[in-house]
Amino acid sequence: MNSAFRKLFVRALLLVAAAAAAGIAFNLAGGIPLVAPPRVILPDESRGEELPDQDGLHMVGLEAARRFIDEGLGTVVDARSPEQYAAGHLPGAIDCHAYELEVYLPKLLELAPLDRPLLLYCNGEDCEDSRFLAQTLDELGYRRLYIYEGGFSQWSALGLPVDGSAPGAPAQGARLTLKRALDFSRYIPDWVWHLGEILLLATGLFVLMLVVGGRTEAPVLVAAARLAGVIFVLAALHKIASPAQFARIVDNYRLLAPGLVNLAAIILPWIELTGGLVILTCPWRNAASLVLFCLTALFIVAITINLLRGIEFDCGCFGSGHIAAWRVLLRDVGLLFCCLGGIVWKNERHIPGRAR
Repeated sequence: MNSAFRKLFVRALLLVAAAAAAGIAFNLAGGIPLVAPPRVILPDESRGEELPDQDGLHMVGLEAARRFIDEGLGTVVDARSPEQYAAGHLPGAIDCHAYELEVYLPKLLELAPLDRPLLLYCNGEDCEDSRFLAQTLDELGYRRLYIYEGGFSQWSALGLPVDGSAPGAPAQGARLTLKRALDFSRYIPDWVWHLGEILLLATGLFVLMLVVGGRTEAPVLVAAARLAGVIFVLAALHKIASPAQFARIVDNYRLLAPGLVNLAAIILPWIELTGGLVILTCPWRNAASLVLFCLTALFIVAITINLLRGIEFDCGCFGSGHIAAWRVLLRDVGLLFCCLGGIVWKNERHIPGRAR
């Protein structure tokens, strides 16, 4: 190991240690426990047309959901955002956004006693919000929880009746909060995300081409690293503001022991934030790029493993929005190569003997 790489490696370790310490210290001020409670195991398979009459968590299909609503067997709960709820929801549903439980849980607890069956739903099979909410409600003591897999997407696509707020009516609980302001996925249009992902992947591939060609002094490399730094800073903010929800996301990857889930959810966003800020502001740019390169590689491995296992998950990257896993994977590939540019970039002004 030469001295330059040793210095880079030591700096990277110091950045990770500083980020971890900052995350744990910040979490002490009203955050989540360092060790998560025992994991609530969700069923892997749907009970389909059945509506089990025993306590526990049950995945159910369309006909079971229709029977629950038609026969008034309990309370229907919408785990989506208040804007989506206001645009249309299942008949009689009350809103309880899984990412803003501090706002919506008191209302649910008031309207539905713990022994009342609940039918939870969100957008559909690729949406994790109803599962996150089910885990929380199970821990609170609700005895019988049904999760409607098809969600609002299936229900509305079949032309089944829906309720909605009056045109122009504000979404209940939709006042602006810091957490809501940091949830970029809720108010940035989908076409902007698509365009950004394409440009990020194209930038990453261009950086890779330059690195392979030995163009390590090209200014575009540091520009790409700074772009990655901005993205990581923005991605970290909502996770830091919503540690409990991010812990659910980490847990649903099913890759960590339960005792490590909360610790990972506390530390990972601070590594993103620290790495991004250092890339943007500090001479240790190469070391910060190495940290984020390794973190992105870890994300890619985790996503690939779950895609191969067929496990549904949400990346939680920029808030409560949901995008297809393959899009997350391609975005992370672009980020990986942008970080690579920051690692290998050589500032010619700092190379002895180089013309200025």
